[in-house]
Amino acid sequence: MENKEEKVEKMEKVEEVKNEKVEEPKFSKVTGKDLKKEKDMDSIDNKKEKKKSKKKTENKEKGGNKVGYWVGGVVLLLIVLAIVTALILLPETPEKTVEGMLNSLKNGDFESVSKYVDYGEIISLSQILQDSDVDEETQVLLFDKLSWNILKIEKDENTASVEIEITNKDFDQVISNYTQEALRIAFSGASFTVEDQNNQLKEELKDEGLGTQTVTTTMQLVKQNGTWKVQVDESLVDALLPGLQEALNSLNQIING
Repeated sequence: MENKEEKVEKMEKVEEVKNEKVEEPKFSKVTGKDLKKEKDMDSIDNKKEKKKSKKKTENKEKGGNKVGYWVGGVVLLLIVLAIVTALILLPETPEKTVEGMLNSLKNGDFESVSKYVDYGEIISLSQILQDSDVDEETQVLLFDKLSWNILKIEKDENTASVEIEITNKDFDQVISNYTQEALRIAFSGASFTVEDQNNQLKEELKDEGLGTQTVTTTMQLVKQNGTWKVQVDESLVDALLPGLQEALNSLNQIING
């Protein structure tokens, strides 16, 4: 039998249980606005993924385009080279031969001159310069101011004539100035060695106040083995070194006079 105190205690526990509030599980309330926001976020994510995918595709296409551009550039270069090669291999013309000869002289490339000329009985210019005591710098100064103007070209199958104006330093003045200085040194009793003579000639050729002469002449060319060659004669030499022969003739007359 339960005593009175035990009954009271049980009744109090029952009351406590009744008074306890049962907590309901908490759920976040999802509104229509939240659903729209979530949908928008999904849409944004999808757009980002699509954009990334598109960019990858574009990069891939650009890479392909770069290769295409490179291949196209190579093809274009090959076409240009083919055209240039064809132009170089075209048969030489009288004009090209004359231009080649005069440019070689102007640049001091005397060995290349022989590719464009036929000296005949005249000793080659390169041989004359090699046998002389004139140094290389002085040789170059002979033609460094050379200029020309082709006036007319006439040709048939194997011969051609080129009328041309040639302008160069006035060698009559060069020889005259050189001779005066040489005589002055000689009368002064000072020595005038080969090196001194070379240096003096060099100074005369470098003189900025030196005049020029223009000579009109006609070059004769012949075709040899498919290549045009300039026929070198005295009239061409006189045109290239204007006044030189007259100055030398005058000097000889003074010496022998």
